[in-house]
This record gives sequence, C-alpha cells and structure tokens, in this order.
Amino acid sequence: MTGPLDIAAGFAVPAGLADTLPMAFKPPKGTRAVLSNGMVVHMLRDATLPVAHLTAFIRAGKIHDPAGRIGLGDMAAGLLRDGGAGGLAPEEIDRELEFLGASVESSIGIEETRLNLTALSKDLDKVLDVYAAILSAPSFSPEKTEIRRAELLELMRRRNDDTSRQAVREALRAFYGAGHPYGWRPEEATVNAVTERDMRTWHSDFCRPGNVILAAAGDFGTEEQLLAKLEARFSGWKGGQPSMPRIPPVSLPRGRRVFLLRKDIPQASVVLVLGALKRHDPREFPLMVANEMLGGGLSSRLAAEIRSRNGLAYSVYSYPVKKPDHGYLLAYCGTKPETACRAAGEMLRQFDLMGGSEPPAEEVKRAKDAIANSFIFRFPTPFDLISERAAFEYYGYRENALDEYVERINGAGPADVRRVSQEVLGTADALLLFVGDPDKFDARPDKFGPVTELEEE
Repeated sequence: MTGPLDIAAGFAVPAGLADTLPMAFKPPKGTRAVLSNGMVVHMLRDATLPVAHLTAFIRAGKIHDPAGRIGLGDMAAGLLRDGGAGGLAPEEIDRELEFLGASVESSIGIEETRLNLTALSKDLDKVLDVYAAILSAPSFSPEKTEIRRAELLELMRRRNDDTSRQAVREALRAFYGAGHPYGWRPEEATVNAVTERDMRTWHSDFCRPGNVILAAAGDFGTEEQLLAKLEARFSGWKGGQPSMPRIPPVSLPRGRRVFLLRKDIPQASVVLVLGALKRHDPREFPLMVANEMLGGGLSSRLAAEIRSRNGLAYSVYSYPVKKPDHGYLLAYCGTKPETACRAAGEMLRQFDLMGGSEPPAEEVKRAKDAIANSFIFRFPTPFDLISERAAFEYYGYRENALDEYVERINGAGPADVRRVSQEVLGTADALLLFVGDPDKFDARPDKFGPVTELEEE
C-alpha cells in the first residue's frame, strides 16, 4: 500500500501504521445551527452508543478577571455546577445526576469556560433540564461559595509543590509581567475579595446565549429533535454578545532576560520563552513544523542533543502557544543542578541554529508527517471532533479551517521553516529562567545575561 489512507472518523488505525503512511483524514462536517436566542449549535449524530455529550463554550476566561479579583472566573465557573441552579439546591442536583448516572461538569481556562454534559440517551431530557438551569440560572450557594474559596486557597498554598509547573508558570509571569492578564495569577487577597455579587455579575456579563457556542454529539435523536429540545429550554434565555474586558497590549522589553528562583531541589528546571505569534497569523503552520523539528518529540533536535547525545535531561520539549496578542514559544528542560547551565546553553544554541540555514527537506518532511499523521488521533470520538469544530469557531477561524489543517501543514517547505525560524526563534530577546540551587550549578547563570532573582511565593 503506497497511497495516503482515507480515514473516516471512528475507524481504528492498526498499531504502527500511522507511523509509515501519510493520512488523508476527512473529518465529518456535522451541522451548524443557530437557536432563536442567538446561541450557535454544532451537532454530529452518532448512534454507536446510547449516550449523548454536550459542551458549552462560554467566552469568559481567566484573563477576563478584574485586576483586584483575580480568581473570580475560577470561583464562578466552579460554582456553575456546584452552587445550585434554577431553584434546585446543590444536593438536589447531585442526587438527580447520580440517580441518572449522568455528569455535568464546569471548568475555566485562560480564554474560555466550558460546561460539559454526558448522559444516557433515554435520560437526556431530564439531564438537559438540569444543564439548562446550570447554564442560565446558577444560584451560587453561599455555603458552596466558601467551600470553593477554601479549595482555591489550598491549591494556591500547594502551587509550588510541582517544580516543573512552577517553573513554567513563573517564566510566563516574568515574560508578560505579573500585572498583565497573560502573566497574572490569583493571590489570597484577590480570591478573598470575590463576593457572591461579583459572581452574579460575572454570570450576567458573560453567560449569555450570544456568547455561547454549544457542541453536541452522540445518540440524541435527529438534529431536528435536538434543536427542539434546546429551543424548549433556552428560548427564554436572552442576551447577545457582551462588551468584553479590554486586554492591554503586550509590551515586551528588548534584550536577553535571565531569572533565578532559588530552590533546594534534586533536579533543576530551565525554561526558555520567546515572543511568538498571535492567533490567525499565517506563519503558524511553518512555525508548528519548525517546533516539531526543534522540540516536538523524541526525534527532535532538543531531545537528540540534550537528552540522547549529551545525557543532560530525561524531559526536554518545546511548544508554541497563540494568543489574541503576542503568543509565545516555550521550551522546558529538567536536568541535574550540576548541568543546568550546560543544558541552557544547548537549548539556546539549538534555537539559534534553526534559522541559520535551510533545514534538510527530509527532516522537514518527517516533521510534517508526524503532525499530519497524529491529526486523526485528536478526534477519537465524534464528540471530540464536533467540539473541535465549535472551538475553531469560538476562536474566530473560518469555516473550513479544520478541513484545511493538514493541507496547510504540508504546504510549509524548508524555506518557509527557515524564514519563520529566523523571525521567531532567535534568542537575542529570549527569557531564561532557572529554578534550583545555584550553588550547585555548573556555571553562573549571569553568563547568559543580567540575572533577576525571584522570591518563591
């Protein structure tokens, strides 16, 4: 077999086959509709199992918190599900969902809030009643509010237990600035400042049908039946798109910045951060190929040099992140304190080499094949696929962006990869952060530039 594989959603690919053949995956479209109140719905019916899944994308993220109440989104999103709704006490919702064997869960990310539903098809009407109440009329129970606040405060007290997570968080905080929404974090004072009134305002501001995109998949009946169920429950819920809080423009200083966080630990963490692309920049596709070559897997340059050839680290990788304004590309390495500066120097060298010459065509092809052939595994279920279509619309991509993804990856050639590497991956303005005991380091971190020492908080 020499041609590309034409894979339909839900088809299981034999082990090892994805590594040898390019895939021509054509994801099903699903159907897009708009309810009478303005809520967008993406649907993909699949009767394989008698189960239905829904997720609501709500345009509200952690970056939309007020500066003095960082943590408000975490509080409010957590209490959508747990704080009671539509006249039902939290315990009544728990009992109803437990009796039906259903799940409704809420979460918040940097730029989005999600409310997920999973239910047996026969119970979908009952679970939708609860789901609609949670989305449109949460109660924010005072008792549950204090429990949620205590949970967040405990998470804050333990946020430095995982040094690798701490290193990445503090590197991004230093990169964007602690006062910018991309870099801030909740503190005890900002979480304690959140009131029930703040959460109700958060809900009325953001949780409106015009600010929600709903994805649905599974055995929910016909599309017409599902839309009728949604209309029956949401037609009385009104509200268009809100005026979103303004995110200040990112302003990054020029020149190398080096930060040190002293910590007596057996393994040091080294993080490298570069300014990258904002969302919808057409260079994102050659940058993804460049990153795959640089730090996307065990065959990448960072892994080959730092992990395999020099034995400096077990974990080393890089990844790009898009933002509405000025994304970043981050590389992480965990290494012995005695090799921290050597590992950092090799990271910098590999980044700078990316733009030094046009990469071999075969290396570029391997990277593109790795990205394209893994594309199908982003959608193990129809729900994952339709959620991705909803997410693409949520983040402002055009209708066929998902279908063109592999084509645009494959369109990035060696010259494109070199050009974007020259524009993005040079380290003259990089941020470098070390977490560990500098007395054990193999060199002084100031060899890479002036050092700012951070306090662990």
